[in-house]
Amino acid sequence: IFFNDAAKNAEFAFCDNAVVTSKYTVLSFVPKFLFETFRKFANAYFLVVSMMQVIPSISNTNGLPSTAPTLLFIMVIDAIFAILEDRKRHVADAIANSRVTNALDKDNAQFTPREWKDLCVGDFVKLGNRDQVPADLLILAVSEQPSVPPTGLCYVETKSLDGESNMKVRQAMQCTMTKCRSPAELLALKGMVQCEHPNNGINTFQGVLHLNGGEKESIAHKSILLRGCIIRNTEWVFGFVINTGQDTKIMMNNTATPSKVSSMDASINRYIVALVCVLFTCCAVGATGSVLWETKNSATWYISGLGHPSPSSQSSWVVMFFYFFLLMYQFIPISLYVSMTMVKHVQSVFIQWDAKMYHEDSDTPALVRTMSLNEELGQISYIFSDKTGTLTCNVMEFRKCSIGGVSYGHGTTEIGLAALKRANKTEPLPPIEETKRKANVVPNVNFDGPELFDHMAGGLGSEQKDRIDWFFLHLAICHTVIPERREGTNELTLSASSPDEQALVSGATFFGFEFISRVPGKAFLRIRGVEVQYELLDVLEFSSARKRMSIVVKSPEGHILVLTKGADVVIFERLRTTEQNAELLQHTTAHINGFANEGLRTLTIASKKLDETFYGKWRDRYHEALNNLDEIDKQKSEAPNAIDDCMDELEKDLELLGATAIEDKLQAGVPATIATLAEAGIKIWVLTGDKEETAINIGFACNLLHSQMRRVVVNSGLFDTPQKIERELQAQFANICKDAQDPAETLVDVALIIDGESLVHALEGTCRYALLEFAQHCKAVIACRVSPGQKAQMVALIKDNIPCVRTLAIGDGANDVPMIQEAHVGVGISGQEGLQAVNASDYAIGRFSFIGRLLLVHGRWNYMRMSQLVLYMFYKNIMLTSAQYTYTWLSGFSGQKFFLESIVQLYNVIFTSYPILCLAILDQDVRDRMAMAFPKLYMTGPQNSLLNAAVFSSWVFSALVESAAITLMVVWSFGNSGHMSECPGMWLMGNVVFSLVMLVVTFKLTLFQNSWLLINCALYALSILLWISIATIASNWY
Repeated sequence: IFFNDAAKNAEFAFCDNAVVTSKYTVLSFVPKFLFETFRKFANAYFLVVSMMQVIPSISNTNGLPSTAPTLLFIMVIDAIFAILEDRKRHVADAIANSRVTNALDKDNAQFTPREWKDLCVGDFVKLGNRDQVPADLLILAVSEQPSVPPTGLCYVETKSLDGESNMKVRQAMQCTMTKCRSPAELLALKGMVQCEHPNNGINTFQGVLHLNGGEKESIAHKSILLRGCIIRNTEWVFGFVINTGQDTKIMMNNTATPSKVSSMDASINRYIVALVCVLFTCCAVGATGSVLWETKNSATWYISGLGHPSPSSQSSWVVMFFYFFLLMYQFIPISLYVSMTMVKHVQSVFIQWDAKMYHEDSDTPALVRTMSLNEELGQISYIFSDKTGTLTCNVMEFRKCSIGGVSYGHGTTEIGLAALKRANKTEPLPPIEETKRKANVVPNVNFDGPELFDHMAGGLGSEQKDRIDWFFLHLAICHTVIPERREGTNELTLSASSPDEQALVSGATFFGFEFISRVPGKAFLRIRGVEVQYELLDVLEFSSARKRMSIVVKSPEGHILVLTKGADVVIFERLRTTEQNAELLQHTTAHINGFANEGLRTLTIASKKLDETFYGKWRDRYHEALNNLDEIDKQKSEAPNAIDDCMDELEKDLELLGATAIEDKLQAGVPATIATLAEAGIKIWVLTGDKEETAINIGFACNLLHSQMRRVVVNSGLFDTPQKIERELQAQFANICKDAQDPAETLVDVALIIDGESLVHALEGTCRYALLEFAQHCKAVIACRVSPGQKAQMVALIKDNIPCVRTLAIGDGANDVPMIQEAHVGVGISGQEGLQAVNASDYAIGRFSFIGRLLLVHGRWNYMRMSQLVLYMFYKNIMLTSAQYTYTWLSGFSGQKFFLESIVQLYNVIFTSYPILCLAILDQDVRDRMAMAFPKLYMTGPQNSLLNAAVFSSWVFSALVESAAITLMVVWSFGNSGHMSECPGMWLMGNVVFSLVMLVVTFKLTLFQNSWLLINCALYALSILLWISIATIASNWY
């Protein structure tokens, strides 16, 4: 992308900045809507029926497409919903595209108002405080304080992108921040931006800025403003447009979540195929019978042909086959799908209106994003859950620490208390008032350890004092926290990318090491009241693959230091091998394990000094790699690359300082909810990035594990090859199967605990099947130190290999999105980590404890109601159709109808629709409190006992037998009612049969009605009265 060269930029044909999220236009609506409508099997089926009804040789409706009005009515309803939904998109698009920003007019060298839709790649834009960013921009310069050296920093709010409320810092390019501070300087800028193709990665960006004269600088995401962000606490920003419209990252993230089909919908498709086969068989039997009967009775004077032989048997058979098809096409209910859609819509409203699933603190009601899965909520067998922010509050507090081999901090946690109970020990939790008092001193800190303050004063010697100072200095500098002063006040708040970092910086503040501010290249601290400045040289950012972050600083004394923090398994292998480190490692490891046993989140702290010459050479190589697009692409694809090699080179031979322990409290109601779900027969797998010990103790605290449960631990320390892991899983499975007295109860009280490194091997080759065989029989599974990709793989292990079970994944962060999208049902929790999980989910709730009500109440009700709806819709249609088919057997396989076509069409739409819709929306076999009190009632869903092939077949068989009995009884009764001249007419018999069918199907529905309301009784009566009224009117016409 070239600066000030529109002609060259035009050669790349970048898209404009107009955003179109609507599906239809005035011209495209009809063809698009018709295409989408007739892609559905049922709609296409009835369209074919309507077309066949106008063919004279096979029509039984005098050439009139009698099905067409009903089909048209359903299509009109769908069209109205589609138009109303798309109108909202059109309005939103118009508002977005007509917003105004200030763009540089190159003719008069001034910023002038311009609508967003008119922006182009290569334009210069000026944004003010609280302005929304109109496109993806490269930051060239920002407003600065006159008396302060330029920093290039601006602040943005990214809530519209990721849902995170904390402000983010962005920085102008170093090579332009002082050169581009006026329109004239912008117009004089020459060069180009070489960058990645448009993609949906909102936290990554790779590119290089080339200026004429040979100046070059790498571009990272910290120098990019994404469309939809809001400028905060910054007077103005000059930006260069690099992505517009559909190419912006926010628009590329607007892709639909993977399409999911409920097991009931899949079953319905199979049943329809089976019924179509039955229909064709009946048509073939009827056509064959017709040909044989006509051949045998061709000489009869009143048969077509007037006593002469009939036409070709083959052509007659084909005609009669399609004639019977048109007689029986309503085997497939035309109103099935529209009825299901209407019912699911109302069910979704009830879920969202449920006050017992409303989270008051965050003002978050339950949200239904995929209503087609409502009944799937009643069939869940496995729940895959994240831990942090899902089972816990994700509000971190600094509780304990280990410094120089000495453990500091007293008291226990809820999770630690559960561990003490298992060991028959007791230690009371601190009083709530005491906890609140400490929280008022410094937020996110709940530390009780007076000896640490004594040791900070030299009580354990100067060496330990220096270690403590250096430890908290490390916490105060090594982070990406942004201090923010509230507008209108001088109050300083911390805006952190994660609650962990906020707790660590707050912990440093609590001990007198306060982080004040950061500008490019500098960090300002206040240490025991004295302001100190550290020079920031490089930041090696955290990633889930690296599991650590480092920062290179220069102290006031001129020393170059590397400060590193991360997971213990990563830091320990990068320590320098010395006797002092070995002894310190032994003590710190014991402390970390102790912290983990209390359910605390641990982080290891290390550092080292650098030789200035070595650092200079390393920095040159590192920044050369950062400016190399090939190396950037390799790093992005997780291939070996020079960038990671340089970081690994710097982060070795470290000196261990200690470890931190942060508490993330369990959410209210989590233990009770997990116990209830387990009683309902649902297996719960917790997938977390925490240490093994932390994960196990949280498992005990939240009732996932109990002391009588046998725990099988598979970790990389015990089993380091796929063969060893496979043998262990097979041996454990064989031993417990051998010991089990009842094979049906095999492994019901066994838990598997496995770590991420072991999963790398366990999810490959034949070991995968050993893991599946063992894990599916476990009551609980805990996977620790797992990556986002491994979470999705664990879900796929069950989903892809056990087709009869349904899976649910629940999480709250971006790292949970892969497993949420992989599971049959994804549930997002709107919490501290943004809205990525919610946006990728099918349902969203405010707290984990609501999942119990979502499944056991709404899920169970919806499964029961939808099962009744589907069974009844097929039953009543087969009843009516089979009655007509039975009559043809009594009339020489003639295909003669004895129901009026008008009442056949009204049968589905008017006479039998209202009672079943009411039942499918309101029926309750038990009240909600009973469903929660007796979780085992839920088991009917996972066992699919209400709608399966056997149940469906029984309803079909019942319809066939009952309709045949009604038809035969009426025909034979009327046939024996008197002399030939007194026999009633065919249409009268048809009306009697229709009336009996109406009464039987209505009465049968009442047998399955669990809860009776006044509206149910009214609708049953209305259905019968409507038929009586219309039958009376019809009898006067015919």
